[in-house]
Amino acid sequence: MQTIYVQLLDEGTKVYRPVPAIKIQDDVYELQGAELYDKEEEIWEFGPNSRVFVKEDCLGGEKVLIAYELCSLSLFR
Repeated sequence: MQTIYVQLLDEGTKVYRPVPAIKIQDDVYELQGAELYDKEEEIWEFGPNSRVFVKEDCLGGEKVLIAYELCSLSLFR
């Protein structure tokens, strides 16, 4: 399991939520964290069970993986 950072929407500034994820291939992960997700409290850019592309970036001086785009399931057929 890997931690992927997902942007929170409607926060007024860039804010990220750490979310557990399973690596599917190189830069593609499937987000987990359904137990963390409360749509009444925060809006994730990509919800639990989404397959996303990730890129390395720096948050708070630490290199992390950030989800930046949904991945089409057709890539895996």
